[in-house]
Amino acid sequence: MEWTGEFLKGRRRLGDTAGDAAMHAIFEHQDVQALNALMGRLVANDELPEDLPDEIRAFLKDTSALPPWADLGRVREAERLFNLHGLVSLVSLVCASLPECYTMQTGVRILDLTGQLGEHTNRRLHQTAVMVLAVMGRHGLQPDGRGIRQAQKVRLIHSAIRYRILGAIGALGVPASAGKGVPVLIPGAARSVTDVIATRQFDWQIGRDGYPINQEDLAYTLLTFGFVIPRGMVTLGIELTDDEFTSFLHAWNVVGYIMGVSEDLMAHTPADAARLFAQIKTQEGGASPAGARLTDALLGVVERDVLRIRLIRPLAPVLLRILVGDDTAKMLGLSVRHAWLVRLFHQALAGIFRQVNAIMRRLWSGSKPLTSLSAWLGRRLVNLLCEVTYANKGVQLEIPEGWR
Repeated sequence: MEWTGEFLKGRRRLGDTAGDAAMHAIFEHQDVQALNALMGRLVANDELPEDLPDEIRAFLKDTSALPPWADLGRVREAERLFNLHGLVSLVSLVCASLPECYTMQTGVRILDLTGQLGEHTNRRLHQTAVMVLAVMGRHGLQPDGRGIRQAQKVRLIHSAIRYRILGAIGALGVPASAGKGVPVLIPGAARSVTDVIATRQFDWQIGRDGYPINQEDLAYTLLTFGFVIPRGMVTLGIELTDDEFTSFLHAWNVVGYIMGVSEDLMAHTPADAARLFAQIKTQEGGASPAGARLTDALLGVVERDVLRIRLIRPLAPVLLRILVGDDTAKMLGLSVRHAWLVRLFHQALAGIFRQVNAIMRRLWSGSKPLTSLSAWLGRRLVNLLCEVTYANKGVQLEIPEGWR
C-alpha cells in the first residue's frame, strides 16, 4: 500500500461514517442533558446501562463483530506477550505511546480541549489504561469481550466529541445545540465546547484542519498502540521476534476495525507500520503549545505521583528521551521545560543508560537493567492507576496476576 501525502491529506477530511450517523440520529431524538448523563454512565461503568437508546444499542450491535481477516491465533499471541511483559508495556505506553500522540500539531488541540474543559491527566491516563488492559487482557477480543466493549465506547466518545465540535463551529448539517453540552468523560466540567470556541481558546477550521478526530489522526493514534508500544518494549530490552511484533500489530488492527479506522490506513507488518508512522509524523508532526502542555502534565504526574522522590524524578524525562529520541523530545517541549544544563544532563544520562544496558547484556547473559528498571516503574504505575480508580470510583482495572 502506498500512503502518499495526497492520500493521507484526503483522509483528514473523513470522520467515522457509522459513528457519525449514529450520533446524528441520537441528537435528533435525545435531550442534550439526558444524553450527557447517559454517556457519563456508559463511560463510568463496565456494564452497559439497560436504558440505552435504540440508536446506541443498534450501533453497538452492528460494530461488535471482528473483521473477517482477524487471526485469533495472532490475537492470543499478542495477549500472551502483553500479559508476560505488561509492566514494561505500561512504561512504553506512558513514556512513548502517549507522548507520540502529542506530536500531532493539529489533532493534539482536541486532546488539549478536553483539558480546558476540566479533564485531569491522571484520569485520562486511567481511561487509556482501562482500554489497553481490556483489549490486551485475556479473552478481551472474544465475542462480548471487555476489549470490544471498551473499543466501542471510545468510538462513541470520539463521535460525540466530533459532532459537538462540528456543531460549535457551525458545520453544515450539524445543529449548533450539539456543541452546547459538555463533552463526555468530564463530570462536573464548567464549560462547553461552544464556550471555549467563543473565547477563542480553541479554533478549528475544516478547510484547514480536516474533520475533528479524522481518519489520519485515528490511524496515527492506532499506530501509537500497535507499533509504538512494542517498539518501546524492544528498546527497553524485551526480545520480540518479527512474528511476535506482527501479532501485536495485528491485534491492534482488529481493535482499529472495531473503532472505525479505515482498513486502507492499517499497516500489517512492522516495516510497513514504521513507514506509515513516519509518513504521517513527517506531515503532521511538530512542536505546538498544546503538545508541550500535555507532555508537561504527563511528566508531572509521573514525577509527582509515580516516582515521588525528588532525587529519582529525572527518570521520567530520561526514559521519554530513550524511547522517542531527542528530536521528538524537542517537539514535545522538553527543550523549553528544562534549562540547557539540565537538558544536557538528561541526554547524557539517557546515553549512559543505553550503553550500560548494552554492555551488561553482552557480559551477563539475561541481564537487562533497563527492563528491570521499567518493570519497577511499571509496578508503581499500576499502584497509581488503582489509586485513581478508587478515588474516582471509575471502571475497575483488570490487573493480571503477578503485576503488583
